[in-house]
Amino acid sequence: MKRSRILMLLMALAVLVGVLPLTAAAADELPLRRSEAVVCLWREAGSPEPTMVQNPFSDVDEGDAYYPAVLWAAEKGLTDGTGGGKFSPDAKLDRAQLIAFLWKRAEKPDAAGEEIPYSDVARTAWYAPAVRWALSAGLLDTTETVFSPKAEVYLSDLQAMLSRLAGTDELLSQLAGSYIELFPEMCLDKYFPLWSEVLLPYCSSAEELSVYYQMFTERFMSELYGDEAVKTYAGDPENALFNCFFLHDVAVFTVEGNTISGADTQGRELFRHSYHYVEDMPVTYFGMELPISMHVYESDDGAEDAFRYFAFSDDTPEETYHLEFRYGGSKENLTDYTEGEYAYWLASAIPADYDDRLMRDCVTLFVTENLGEAVETDAFAAIAGESGTSYDNLFSVILDERYDAIWHDACAAVVGEQQADGVVEMLKSSISSDLYGADAVEAYAASGGYAFDCWFINGAQQFTFWPDHSATVTMSDGSQQTYHYESMGTAVMGAEETILYQGMEIPMATEGELYRSTEDAGEFTYLFFLPDTMATSYHLEFRYGSDLDAVLSYMKGPYAYWLTAAIDADADEQTIKQVIWLFCLENMDYSQRSEDTLAQITDFIGTWDADLSAFGEAYSDVSLYFIVDETGHGMTYMNGVNTSEFDVYAYESEAGKGIYVAFEISDGEAEGADYTLQQNEQGRTVLTLYAADGTISYVKRGD
Repeated sequence: MKRSRILMLLMALAVLVGVLPLTAAAADELPLRRSEAVVCLWREAGSPEPTMVQNPFSDVDEGDAYYPAVLWAAEKGLTDGTGGGKFSPDAKLDRAQLIAFLWKRAEKPDAAGEEIPYSDVARTAWYAPAVRWALSAGLLDTTETVFSPKAEVYLSDLQAMLSRLAGTDELLSQLAGSYIELFPEMCLDKYFPLWSEVLLPYCSSAEELSVYYQMFTERFMSELYGDEAVKTYAGDPENALFNCFFLHDVAVFTVEGNTISGADTQGRELFRHSYHYVEDMPVTYFGMELPISMHVYESDDGAEDAFRYFAFSDDTPEETYHLEFRYGGSKENLTDYTEGEYAYWLASAIPADYDDRLMRDCVTLFVTENLGEAVETDAFAAIAGESGTSYDNLFSVILDERYDAIWHDACAAVVGEQQADGVVEMLKSSISSDLYGADAVEAYAASGGYAFDCWFINGAQQFTFWPDHSATVTMSDGSQQTYHYESMGTAVMGAEETILYQGMEIPMATEGELYRSTEDAGEFTYLFFLPDTMATSYHLEFRYGSDLDAVLSYMKGPYAYWLTAAIDADADEQTIKQVIWLFCLENMDYSQRSEDTLAQITDFIGTWDADLSAFGEAYSDVSLYFIVDETGHGMTYMNGVNTSEFDVYAYESEAGKGIYVAFEISDGEAEGADYTLQQNEQGRTVLTLYAADGTISYVKRGD
């Protein structure tokens, strides 16, 4: 049974899972409350002790942490409350109140001659004088047509305005220095040993290390961006390459105070502008707003060149050893990663005076962010649990006739009712052989058809794995023997071996965890655990033997064509159903379908809109739907972008309920789920999929 590489939460979700996290990410900031804003202003003033004795606000108590800040603000005339003797400390601060706070902090300078360009600010509005002053002070964007006085405010908004008033910018001050392109530096020959060292814990061979290195160094070294990249990757977004170079002949960027300049390879200065913070703009990816933003700056000089705007990400040398940013002549599409003139481009830079240690930190972070932390795998811990777990042979369990209906339904969903029993028998027989070793090698030497031995061998009837790295083997005669094991690390079975199966040449190389007994254990000396575990695929796959070379060779030696499959001896019926389904879905031929399978998908024809409310507010702007036509062909769209193509198979086990299968065309993977079709209170049809790793509902469009 080959391991399922992608778990789908919903039908044909393989692409979506890679783009949209299954748990909604919280924004980095929460809207600022009035008390928090006053505390910030108070601290900016040096946290002075208020001289006011009488507390003017009934909803502010002496024991409140913000008490001295509120009294100071009232004393300085920054606030007289929200009416009725209240300050409303927990109310969210809006833009009008923020500008008023800052205007009063500046002692209410008169800017009556300043014209207000915003359609939503009346000349007589209580905050209009503050808006005029903020415009004259360069705190507001004069190109916008609305002010949005009731919009929520964040701490970064207040901090940016305070920095602007102080004549310096906190982020630009942090970025002071010169920067050169990151990726050409990372790919220098002298750093290949560094890459090898960082990647080694993730790799089991020199070939795999080379593949990882090439993947990392090429992924962000494209020369395509903008419309050309959009056109090139439109039909294949998964394989997009990103341009992380500088544009417009810049070789070095330098940040000095609020000034940014750029020079070419000859040291000739190409531009030099002073900048001010404008706003935070959300990052857009395939039409979806992500819960992250870029900090946008505009030239004070009114520049009409390619460097008028800069947009900086949160990646800074202080945090991530490198800098990520964009720049351009307009704000349009400046933070859209996949559309417009800046698409698929994001400049990555490293300080020009970096040293080898900084490069090491940068490469290490880059690898761990993309591959996760390298951790030692302890197969015993994973399969033994806290108190030990016993495992029976998988196929002696699932071949019991009481589970025949599960086998039938799984196959009928794909090949149809009439052919289901024949396919079931074919699948069962393919793993019911008692041939292995030299007999199997001889039998299959010139054949493209195989039957695999998946039973325990060498007299074993049951294995019990313990957390202390020991295993108890129960033999067929009832006797038991316990052996202790030590880890030999990660190893590869079937390296450079391939097998021809259903017309496809399948590489057999499989990475797993190898253990060796610390005493004489005979045919149980070596244990080799493959990635399939109860947690990932409801069963275990492993090998054991006395000859290490043979244990790691799949198609030769005394253990050839044998790979034992096991299941928890206490597995419930739901687990057994899941493992049967997984086996059927992964091993059926999806190239043809019968007429009755087309008849079974009639109820699924149409357009179905996903209900993503369970994923939280972060996905409130995400549109996900799929379309199924009369041939059973389906396409998934996220915010209008086609992310997946699949074929639908279904089997109704009772009215409104059954088995649903989606076969992902791009990678040849299939995933199944129980389904229900019901009418909601509005009379619309609701399809609910109950997959192994979650539940999601769709509403049929047009009902």
